[in-house]
Amino acid sequence: EYAVHRKPLPEKMKNLEQGIWERKVGLGTWIADRFWRRIQLAYPNLKAGEVSEAEKQYTFARGLCLDKIIWVFFICALGGDIIETFYVHFTAGIWMSRSSVLYGPFSIVWGFGAALLTMLLYRLAKLEDRYIFLGGFFLGGTYEYMCSVISEKVFGTVFWDYSNMPFNIGGRTNLLFCIFWGILALIWVKMIYPPLSRLIEKIPPIAGKIITWVCVALMVCDLALSAFAMMRYVERKDGVPAENAVESFLDEQYPDAFVEFVWPNMKITK
Repeated sequence: EYAVHRKPLPEKMKNLEQGIWERKVGLGTWIADRFWRRIQLAYPNLKAGEVSEAEKQYTFARGLCLDKIIWVFFICALGGDIIETFYVHFTAGIWMSRSSVLYGPFSIVWGFGAALLTMLLYRLAKLEDRYIFLGGFFLGGTYEYMCSVISEKVFGTVFWDYSNMPFNIGGRTNLLFCIFWGILALIWVKMIYPPLSRLIEKIPPIAGKIITWVCVALMVCDLALSAFAMMRYVERKDGVPAENAVESFLDEQYPDAFVEFVWPNMKITK
């Protein structure tokens, strides 16, 4: 163990050090002064109150914008998958995949539903609760119905059937779930979205932009691969053999057992 003992600086050295420090401070003040003078010359109408407005552009995903909607989609797609997984576990006693894609625990129905409700109900946030509830009631029911139609017409599959429930519409949606959509819309608009929006806006702008579009690119690839694997699964069930390298790859990498594990509730309608 040792210590370094430093002798006091001579008086001349102290004066020299103080002089250098004063020159640094003076130089910094001069540079800052010149900088603000140039800004005032370039923007003569700029007022003190407008500086804070200019700074707002550096806030990531400020207000309702594309970046904000993308983050809402991913957060709710992940959260929806987790909620459904635990719900099935507690009600049925089993762990079941609730993901909409091959890779990652993401429920696309939840993600797009949250994004749609946010965009369409954003302007209703200041209205009375009944208007938000009715908006969610009709929008949610319509959205669920259309998701079922698209899944059946495009892929020849269905993931839910409410035919045994009262007041259902073609088995695709029902009165009870429309009420749930209305309640969910009210909770989302009034309680969940405002703090979530503020949290998203705290993300550093550059990092936020990079993460946003990297995630979008990965999700697009995941969705495309999932769609091809699903269509190939339906073809295999119809006895259609692989006709090219892509279909052979899908058969090898995503066999029936794997597809049925990811989408256990999927039923073929064609």
